[in-house]
Amino acid sequence: MTELLGLIFSPWTEKARWALDVRRVPYTFRHYKPLIGEPALRAKLGRLTGRVSVPVLTTDDGRVIADSADIARWADGRGDGPTLFPAEHEAEIARFIELSERALNAGRALSLSRMLADDEALADMAPPPIRRALGPLASRLGALGVRRTLRKYDGHTADLEAHRRALVEALEEIRAALALKARPDAGPKTLLGGFTFADITVSQALVGVMPPAELKLSPAGRRSFTDPELRERYTDLIAWRDALYGAFRAR
Repeated sequence: MTELLGLIFSPWTEKARWALDVRRVPYTFRHYKPLIGEPALRAKLGRLTGRVSVPVLTTDDGRVIADSADIARWADGRGDGPTLFPAEHEAEIARFIELSERALNAGRALSLSRMLADDEALADMAPPPIRRALGPLASRLGALGVRRTLRKYDGHTADLEAHRRALVEALEEIRAALALKARPDAGPKTLLGGFTFADITVSQALVGVMPPAELKLSPAGRRSFTDPELRERYTDLIAWRDALYGAFRAR
């Protein structure tokens, strides 16, 4: 059976899961455990050094795919459902993937920086058995993991103002792209005239503004990933994202 290794609270994992689900491709999901699961992940990817991350798909014939967009492309060739990568929209989808990545990278830095000031959210990062065993010290373990992630993706220092500008610029691009689309007779707007991977990837750009209800975060974790000021500024984009979930994401 095809297996997807990922994090239940990760928008990158959500991109892959949504693509597999909307194409109705059978798979099992396995939750990745950071730090303790890294040696096995490196062995699976054949990468002893450098950065490794999830999601990672292992197909039933043993192929290993380590990128959410590549996983979605693989899913698009199987199962049935909406065509996620129509040939006539390849360039536009690539542009929207890049736009989503800019927003997600900025949102991750901002959200994790907020988390460092929230002991409850930090403690929730530890697995429940470890959290129970460590008690108040669990937040310290969570802080180690968060700082490690920030170093992994953002170096030793984070220019939070630069990240905030990057996130706002990406959100404005999304708003402008949607403004160009006519409102359909039924259902939410889509970026390319029909539901594609462009909609999946761009919808995840809003995780650092206000995560969707479907993303598995604790209340404290959800608090860290919510930016109150941007949430109020981009209520239209949040409503669009939630409408996409309602129309195209199985509950």
